[in-house]
Amino acid sequence: MRLLALLPGLATLAALVHAESVFINNHLSTPIWYTQVTGDGSRTSTTKIEPYGSSTLPQTDQYGVAIKITAEEYDIDIAGKGVLTLGYNKHPQGWIYYDIGIYLSYPFDGKRTKLGGPGGDNDWWDGHAHPQNTIGSPRPGDLWLDIGY
Repeated sequence: MRLLALLPGLATLAALVHAESVFINNHLSTPIWYTQVTGDGSRTSTTKIEPYGSSTLPQTDQYGVAIKITAEEYDIDIAGKGVLTLGYNKHPQGWIYYDIGIYLSYPFDGKRTKLGGPGGDNDWWDGHAHPQNTIGSPRPGDLWLDIGY
């Protein structure tokens, strides 16, 4: 009887485990900020991620993430691993719509920002054809996106 009473709770837990999420890890010694973006392009509240901290936020096909990075340090890893990792796990299959804004201060002014795929290849292309303004895969799985030079 008690076991049957636990079943609804277990179903809820399973749903949470399979929920769509974006994982943002700050590899900088300065804070970064992100804001949710609704389907019509409007922003919600801005959230700060402390230096070397991380944050997880729910994600759906109708929402995106706008990330503002302010980098004041010289020792950012520019060898392909990126300065910020945007990780995405989608279940079930589908696309994630994005709106990523990156603002880097000196010494990076004027340098082109690159989006690196798995392995830090400095290319946002992950081997799949993408609808406009999307990243991801047409099937379930993980997507890790490095942002750097």
